[in-house]
Amino acid sequence: MILGNVFKDDFIQRWLWNEVVKRESGSSEKRVVCYYTNWSVYRPGTAKFNPQNINPYLCTHLIYAFGGLDRENGLRPYDKYQDIEQGGYAKFTGLKTYNKALKTMLAIGGWNEGSARFSPLVADEERRKEFVKNVVKFLRINHFDGLDLDWEYPAYRDGGKPKDKENYGLLVQELREEFERESDKTGRPRLLLTMAVPAGIEYIDKGYDIPKLNRYLDFMNILSYDYHSAFEPSVNHHSPLYSIEEENEYNFDSQLTIDATVKHYLLKGVDAEKLVLGIPTYGRSYTLFNKDSTALGSPADGPGEQGDATREKGYLAYYESQYVNEKHLGGIMFWSIDNDDFRGNCHSRPYPLIEAAKEALLGKAPVSNKLPTPPSRW
Repeated sequence: MILGNVFKDDFIQRWLWNEVVKRESGSSEKRVVCYYTNWSVYRPGTAKFNPQNINPYLCTHLIYAFGGLDRENGLRPYDKYQDIEQGGYAKFTGLKTYNKALKTMLAIGGWNEGSARFSPLVADEERRKEFVKNVVKFLRINHFDGLDLDWEYPAYRDGGKPKDKENYGLLVQELREEFERESDKTGRPRLLLTMAVPAGIEYIDKGYDIPKLNRYLDFMNILSYDYHSAFEPSVNHHSPLYSIEEENEYNFDSQLTIDATVKHYLLKGVDAEKLVLGIPTYGRSYTLFNKDSTALGSPADGPGEQGDATREKGYLAYYESQYVNEKHLGGIMFWSIDNDDFRGNCHSRPYPLIEAAKEALLGKAPVSNKLPTPPSRW
C-alpha cells in the first residue's frame, strides 16, 4: 500500500516511545481495548466508519462486534455481506500488517443475541464440546487472535436459566483448555479468551462464577456505562465514577457507580490486573422538563433528539484513567472506537477521547516527542 512506509516509520517511533513509557511509568502491561461495531458502516455521510478508518496503533486490543451463535454449535457472522463478502473480517485483522503487536479479537453475543441461544448451549456438555472445537476453527480461519464472550446476560432475559451461572463458567473453562491444547499441538500462539462483564451488582452475583472466570479468562471488560438511561425521569450521568455528594429523590442508588462495581469485583476475588475498565465514547442526552433546570437530578421529559449519525434518541457521539492506575487495574476499554471523533472534525487530532484517556493512563508524551498521527483514512 502507498502508506506502508509511513506506518512502518510511525510504528518504529511509537515503539521507541512505548519503551520510554514502560521505564518511566511502569505501565507496560496496561491494555487499551477498543470495540469496533460492524453496523457503523451503515451510518450516513462522514459518520460512516469502516475497518480502514481504524488507526492500527491506537489500541493494544481491537474487538470486532459482533459474531453470533449458529444452530450447529458454532459461530456465524452477524452480517455476512459486510463481514465476509465485503471483507470486514479480513480488513480488520489485516491491521496487524502495520502493527505486529496488535491483537484482533471477535466478540460474540451482544444485547440482540440475548440468552435464547446461549443458555441451552452451555447447559449441554456435548454441545459445549463441539462448540469449543468449532470456535477454534472459526477464529483461525478468519485470522482472529481470540474470543470475547458477551452474553447479555446469563440467568436473565428471555431464555435465561438459574443454572446459567455454573454452565457459563464450565464453557469458559473448556474454551481455555481447548485453546491451550490447540496451541501446544500446533505451536501457534494461544488464542486469547476474554469476557464483557456487567456493571450491575445483581447481574454479577446471579450470573457469573467469578472465581472460575478469574482463573480461566485473560481479562474482563467491564461494561461500566449506561448505569442510567435517557428514559429515566431525571438527568444523570450514565457512566458515573462516584455518586454525587447529595442524594435526592431522583438519585438514590449509590451502587450505580463505577467505583461500586469495581470494588464488588475485587471483593469477589477478581485479580485487579484482569479488570479492564469500560469508558464510553458517547453521551446520553435528555429533554428537560424545565429548560432552566440543568443540574444532575433535574427532572427530565424523555431522551434528547436523535443525532444525524447514530440516529438513536438520547445517544450522542476523564477521570477514569487515573482511577485505573490508582486501583492497579489492567487497563481501559472503549465502547466504541467508531463513536469517537475519528476524523478529527471537532478537535485538532482524530480520536481525541481515546488519545486523552491513553495519555492519562500511560503518561503523556513530552511535546518535543509528539508522534505523527496516521491519517484517519488509509
